[in-house]
Amino acid sequence: MPSHGKRRRDADDPKWQIEIDLYIDYENAQPPFWLDTCLQVNAENEIIFHNRGRHGFLITYYLHDQTDRGYVFLNSKRDVLWSWGEAGCPPEDYGQQWREFKAQSVTDDTLVVRNLNETPTHFGYTLRVQDADGNIRNLDPGGDNQNGFFLSYY
Repeated sequence: MPSHGKRRRDADDPKWQIEIDLYIDYENAQPPFWLDTCLQVNAENEIIFHNRGRHGFLITYYLHDQTDRGYVFLNSKRDVLWSWGEAGCPPEDYGQQWREFKAQSVTDDTLVVRNLNETPTHFGYTLRVQDADGNIRNLDPGGDNQNGFFLSYY
């Protein structure tokens, strides 16, 4: 049984692995995309990342095309995700990833992202998909990192 104040190793305190389903609809649909997640969502429709002392999150996004246009994630870790440590969407053609929210791997219908959740802040991110004709769409869900890692026992 762990004692209070004892420093835990990563093996004792793994990152929280979660899955998020990303549904993409036609651009003129309301909403044009939506997320299904076990995590809470705030009034701004941002996912609340509250890790209860774990070492951040490992997030797997699963893409579901509701349009039959053949949408897939962009196939480069660098291009599939833009993120920054500020509220709101990253600027158009931003092309960067915030050090706390980075793509780890990508396939046509699966994107794995590491959220360190070290800085409590609202942050913006863009998930990038393309259809079978090569048309790119930027989807901007937004996030709310609530806490960094801390030592505690529940």
